[in-house]
Amino acid sequence: MSHDHCKPVRYNRGMLRKEKRAIGTVWVFRWSEEVNGQRHQHKDVIGTTKEFPTEAAANKEADRLRCQLNENKQYLSLKAITFGELTNHYLNHELSRLSKSTRKANKRYIKNWIEPDWHGHLAGGMKTMQIQEWLDKIQRPDGTKLKIKNVMSTIFSHGVRWELVERDPVCGQGGSPGHRGASTGVRQSNTVSIRRVVLAPDVVRQTLEQLPIREATMALVDAVTALRASELIGLKWKNVGWETGILQSEFALVEGELKETKSRNNPLPLAESVLQVLRLWRENTAYRSDEDWIFASPHYHGKTPYTYQILFRRHIRPVIERVAGIKSSKVAPIGWHTLRRSLATLLISNGENVKVAQSQLRHTTPKITLELYAQAVSADQQEAHKKVVQMVLPAGFSEKLKARSVTATA
Repeated sequence: MSHDHCKPVRYNRGMLRKEKRAIGTVWVFRWSEEVNGQRHQHKDVIGTTKEFPTEAAANKEADRLRCQLNENKQYLSLKAITFGELTNHYLNHELSRLSKSTRKANKRYIKNWIEPDWHGHLAGGMKTMQIQEWLDKIQRPDGTKLKIKNVMSTIFSHGVRWELVERDPVCGQGGSPGHRGASTGVRQSNTVSIRRVVLAPDVVRQTLEQLPIREATMALVDAVTALRASELIGLKWKNVGWETGILQSEFALVEGELKETKSRNNPLPLAESVLQVLRLWRENTAYRSDEDWIFASPHYHGKTPYTYQILFRRHIRPVIERVAGIKSSKVAPIGWHTLRRSLATLLISNGENVKVAQSQLRHTTPKITLELYAQAVSADQQEAHKKVVQMVLPAGFSEKLKARSVTATA
């Protein structure tokens, strides 16, 4: 019985060269393949020298062709594939499975940090300490460096799964089970390098008093429920339990994509005073049906919610900065998450049960969430919510809002 079919196949790298054509000088990728014992020559134009002024730039484009050329070959030799080619294989076969926001972030880390320094290195020859020394020299916060490390490890893990490389040097994974862990791979701490801003109740109260009805409603709901900004704009009127005083968040809108929220099976309490504000906003918005977004944007005829980052940056943050006497910065940023963090701090400072605080912020494991909070909001959580609302809600707030006009532009 012949075993020729089990012999390793060399990685077909082809050849890149310049050629003169009618349109000018171009980069041409040439390669040959053996089919039924006969060798066939092929070529493909990568682009002009104006599009790719250097050989390195043209080679990056040629790597995409190499990836396609070699992807269906079995028993591929693992010695010749470069990290750039491995990255292209990951982008073509794995990245599409991820969410839009994750795809965007991973591409950014690959383009800005990983590709420039590792593109031409042989993937199988990259060593753990070599990567460690490179990562240590990057002048960025620990959180950013940890993300860079994780993306790089994801690319190698993809290569191991596809049998394009034998190991993942980032996490220390060997060719057999059990040979991985923090002690054998690249080490990177996740020390928080920014100051977490927490707003006092009186700052939230004064901020709400100075905001127009749209922004005031958004800020209030966020400040007393701790919804993530993507979950906040993903709310529809049908999610509000007007009789039960319960908010059922179902989806988060991230980069234009709807994703199920972590709070889908964890209903949140809404005090009557908060429901009054929501009723008032519903009277002032043109989009009031149960299937409408609570914060539907008139710019897109209610088909999409407002762009929450722009609303916060233009309308809410300036008021917070003025009231609190602080400025948002890279070291101490103020954003939607500031309201969420402030509620967590307020719940703990009020002496609330830790389980209540964890349930409100959906930081428990899915199992605990489903077992303890799936059907109804606990009485303790309701009481904790009412205390916070009383602390941050201005007196006669609904009546004050009635006197304000609806801001029509984002």
